[in-house]
Amino acid sequence: MVALRSRRLEGLFGARLDAVSHTQVAALKTNAVSESYDLEFKGELYGGNDKAKRDLAGDVAALANTAGGVLLLGVAEDDQARAAELPGVVLSDNEVLRYRNIVADQVHPLPTFDIRQIEDPNQPGHGFLMIAVPRSPSAPHGVLVNEGLRYPRRNGASIIYLTEAEVAAAYQDRFARRQTRHDDLLRYERDLISRLDTSDQTYAVVTLVPDLSGDFTLDAKTLRAFREEMIDKDLLVVPRGVSVRYVTVGSCRLIAHGGSEPAKAKWIACELYQSGAGAFAAIAANRTDLAWEGYVEENATASRIEDEDLVLDIWSGLRLLARHARDRSAAGGTVTVRATIAPVTSGLPAELRHPRGFGGTLGSHQVTEPPQATSVFDIDDLAEDGPGLIAATSALAAGLIQQFGYPETLQMTTDGVIRTKYWSSQRYGPRVQQWAAQAAVDTTDDTID
Repeated sequence: MVALRSRRLEGLFGARLDAVSHTQVAALKTNAVSESYDLEFKGELYGGNDKAKRDLAGDVAALANTAGGVLLLGVAEDDQARAAELPGVVLSDNEVLRYRNIVADQVHPLPTFDIRQIEDPNQPGHGFLMIAVPRSPSAPHGVLVNEGLRYPRRNGASIIYLTEAEVAAAYQDRFARRQTRHDDLLRYERDLISRLDTSDQTYAVVTLVPDLSGDFTLDAKTLRAFREEMIDKDLLVVPRGVSVRYVTVGSCRLIAHGGSEPAKAKWIACELYQSGAGAFAAIAANRTDLAWEGYVEENATASRIEDEDLVLDIWSGLRLLARHARDRSAAGGTVTVRATIAPVTSGLPAELRHPRGFGGTLGSHQVTEPPQATSVFDIDDLAEDGPGLIAATSALAAGLIQQFGYPETLQMTTDGVIRTKYWSSQRYGPRVQQWAAQAAVDTTDDTID
């Protein structure tokens, strides 16, 4: 279920929304709970005519445009909007799919929402339908009415429509929220980079901010569990021998890195915020660890980044940060992600290389300013091992690789397929293929023409 967290609703039900039971919904009648700005009852399913479809779309959009909330189908209210009868509804996957399609067709932009079937243990195939809608960072959401859009919002237990001036103000708020997320990305990235030991190492840095923020309790118990989870662990999807040695906390965040003291992180690092945001860094080039003799002086003044290492770092950062956001902080929806390489300056340029065969340079030039790429992904695509994570990695990595003058990510495709020929057999190849088999990700031996 989407990450709709509401202390008020959880208090009414006595459980998190993704764990509410049939008995807990039925207790709403016993307790004479009333509809409110974030809770609406429907005694029956939405019908199939145009008005019923608009009602469903409007109810979902209104919650998304206001404070989020829950639609409960199978609970009928009295004339004072209190839960009075529990007729229930017939449950079916086809009905859930129909609702999803209606909302997708009639609400623009499409808000995040989820539908949960809560079955009556004494009457299989019958029960309550819960539609959970978080407050949307993409508001306002318009509902298609006569080829135009109208913008509903909750006003207590009823729905009103925004005026033209209110719609304009809502769009201004949307743009301001986007700017805030962008500012947060830069701030979290900057804070992590300032902690990195860049005296002889160059890092790939990935930063993530969820559109729907979450939260978790940051206390001694949480820190202890985080330490057990992180210490002596390699955080990369395919281990490369860079493990965490130090774990601590900062203001509203957990910190882990490969250094031996708080001030400077080395090899690998992450800062994971209570909101679900986070930043991750992993070594992309060691400027004093040469693959060829005789290049010590040259290598010390340029970062030679191998494409496989860069892709692996981004791949690992996306997964780690998304799992923190979704599973630890209960953030949800989409996430805005930014990737960069640091440090890169005119005095310390970076070039992109590959180690396969006799090795060589990819692209037409060095970069003398930190390259950056930003994109938006669904949080579940990044948190789960599967084609979605591969597709996102390919797209984000390409945004950096193209700035070296090379057009695409060789190791992966934007369709979520792994190209096995572009992973060195001695370093990564067999382990990447093993991961792909376990994650049900397709692989191909095709090469770029």
